[in-house]
Amino acid sequence: MSRTGRSSGETQEQLRSYAVPSSAWNRITSGHPGSVLTLRLLPFILLAATVPLAFMTPIMVPYANYSLILLPAFTALVNGPVATTAATLGVLAFGSAGANTLGLLPFPDNLWSDLPPVAVVGVLCIVLAWARNRIIKRLLDMTLVAETAQQAIMPDLPSRIAGMKISSVYRTAHGSPGLIGGDFYDVQDTDFGLRAVVGDVQGHDLSTVHLTEALLGTFRERALDDPDLTTLAAHLERRVRLHNRDRDEWGQTFATAVIFEISPARDRLRTLLCGHPAPLLVRSVTYPIGGKPLPPLGLADFGIDSPVQVRDVELAHGDLIIAYTDGLVEARNPVGQTFPLYSLLNAHVAAGVREPADLRTRLRSDFITGGYSRNDDLTAMVIQIP
Repeated sequence: MSRTGRSSGETQEQLRSYAVPSSAWNRITSGHPGSVLTLRLLPFILLAATVPLAFMTPIMVPYANYSLILLPAFTALVNGPVATTAATLGVLAFGSAGANTLGLLPFPDNLWSDLPPVAVVGVLCIVLAWARNRIIKRLLDMTLVAETAQQAIMPDLPSRIAGMKISSVYRTAHGSPGLIGGDFYDVQDTDFGLRAVVGDVQGHDLSTVHLTEALLGTFRERALDDPDLTTLAAHLERRVRLHNRDRDEWGQTFATAVIFEISPARDRLRTLLCGHPAPLLVRSVTYPIGGKPLPPLGLADFGIDSPVQVRDVELAHGDLIIAYTDGLVEARNPVGQTFPLYSLLNAHVAAGVREPADLRTRLRSDFITGGYSRNDDLTAMVIQIP
């Protein structure tokens, strides 16, 4: 088998940190494309709303004058040098046609001596817009490199692996500057069956990325060769201990994880918990699966010869397996209620929604319409048994 075992099918959409912000102000401050376009047009909208009124009523003349004089500066704030140049030339042309200059228009009422200051300010605005654009381009290039590196650490999952439908959602914590946080997940098609991991490193900022990458690398390598989940968990435990080896007591970290394996015949599910919420098995109703949990990775003194802590359950056609992190179920709505994952899953399954992608979409809609908010990373993975 190939190392990844991933099909060449269409890669599913990931819901990461660049989701549409919930409020207009957040859309503006986060650089959402629709808000950026509105901001770029705002100086010209302001001009269009004030100047025509200056021809009809004298009371609007002062406001129209301010709009004209400040147009190059406003344009430079939200546009590049080309648009700022056009705005400056437009203001100079409009001012030259005014009542006390060429006299082609009754407004604006300015002198020729008023135009040189406008031209000087316009040139300064053009230079500032050019410099600002270069800085932004540099930042965008750096962001692209960071996103590429982060996608290499945790690439998107295809919609099918080993014949099973898979859908996943991953979002970093609000305010996180990256696409990768403390949560991690992966799926590998191996000789032992389909093996998957969903985990959560302590914390959710960029300081967790190093351990996230180390755990994913260990899982991807050892999932292909380790004969059982206990051995695989022991290697993940060792990876966290190596990460903590040169750290003082306050610098120690840990990670929770659920590791599960679907047999090649797709009739058995084996689950091992390391301080992590138990995955869910969804048939007609939803119930958790998983044996007695081990301590989180990095806090457990167990090795390859540790007693087996694996839960083994039978699978049937159409079963859904859902693994998630606590960022999902600990999200709260405005009245303080946590996200009711179990009841929502039961309701959607009762309504006939069993496709992983459809179920993910329904849960996302429930999360948004319910007004739930979170301060942690959020991950969920849905796998359907064919």
